[in-house]
Amino acid sequence: MKGTSVFNFRPWSKIHPPLPRTPRESQQLLNALTSSFRRQLDCEFPPTSSSTSREKSGSTDRSRRNPDSSVQATDRHLRAILDNPLFRVVPSKPSKPTANRDPSGMGSIEQQRLAKEPMAVFDELVASGSVTVSGLRNCLKSQLLLASPHTGSGFVKAMRDSKAGSKVVTWWFASDSETRKILFKSRASTASLLKFLVAEGLQETVMMWLRMLAKHDIGGRRGRLPETIAQQVFSNLLVDLLSAETQYGRGLSMALRYYLQACRSHLPVADEVASQLRAPMLLPAATHFCQSLMRSAQTETRQIPVSIYNDFITSISLLSPKSLLLATAPIYHPTKPDTKPFLEHLDGLTLDNLETWAETKRENLLRAAFDALRLSIDQERLRDASYIARFIQQQLPDKPDTGTASENGHLTSAEEEDLLARLDLALT
Repeated sequence: MKGTSVFNFRPWSKIHPPLPRTPRESQQLLNALTSSFRRQLDCEFPPTSSSTSREKSGSTDRSRRNPDSSVQATDRHLRAILDNPLFRVVPSKPSKPTANRDPSGMGSIEQQRLAKEPMAVFDELVASGSVTVSGLRNCLKSQLLLASPHTGSGFVKAMRDSKAGSKVVTWWFASDSETRKILFKSRASTASLLKFLVAEGLQETVMMWLRMLAKHDIGGRRGRLPETIAQQVFSNLLVDLLSAETQYGRGLSMALRYYLQACRSHLPVADEVASQLRAPMLLPAATHFCQSLMRSAQTETRQIPVSIYNDFITSISLLSPKSLLLATAPIYHPTKPDTKPFLEHLDGLTLDNLETWAETKRENLLRAAFDALRLSIDQERLRDASYIARFIQQQLPDKPDTGTASENGHLTSAEEEDLLARLDLALT
């Protein structure tokens, strides 16, 4: 009787067929996988009735007529995989160590490439699995410098055409949790990246990151972040989103909408204690937005819808009910600017209070005071204007004829000097 070897693997070949050895076999395997993936997508996301009727009517261009079909979803998914630098970029060999390398570890040839084609360098870093905090920061910074000769819409177009934002996003979502943390370790990196993301219309990716950070988890097995770090990154990211949207996106109105979207997601309704716990995450962006209003023309401010501006004031009242920010925001209301909350806030200030304030906060107070003075004069509220003017003059030292800087750094402009002079004439 002939024995059989226990090491006979032939039956297993039916379960685990050998890998394809020819281009034809590879194509057959790819077609099989693609068909299987499409069937799964059809089960999870069945075609709509309209698309089904089109197919029954003999349509031969399903993907063109139904962009949400599983065919299109599969094609997009496979294209994203095959477009990853891991599959399409051959990493360059690291140059030999030399004595004249800079602190970032790059030689002169690498620096030249970084200056001329930063995102190609980034692709190689991704392909070799060697993206670092400094490497990512340098690539984004160099790409911004390449776009800098352009101005206005040309600058935005140059950023959009570089695809720097989408490249970083693709790398981030394809990375493990430890690698994902690289992006959030440098404020310079995220500030630069958000300019590209806004230029490419990828703001919803930022909103997704904010939701992750609010949960202190960026995904993956080790994606948990310490609460203080997650809140700080959240705050920085939201500020940088508003800044980028104001400068390179759709302006103040859209920036405010994104802020309110973040507030609705993370601000408890009618819960003052819980709301103020969220203040470190949300207040810096509100302050930044108010500073943008101060620097903007009235025509742009008046384009903000009244309803969302009222929501903005409500959110500040929950986050910080006795703040300078809440007193200042009504001055810039698009249809009903009001100085009353600001005047009430001035009543509660003392010189001792002001001396403890940071320079930036005192500067913001003086800027708001001049805007409130201007508004009071325009509304012919001369008594209020006189009160605000006296406060301003107390904060400014004796000045020569030209504009001078006060102790807190405020430079009195010619327009502001004229404003004070107009008030003096009106009161005499």
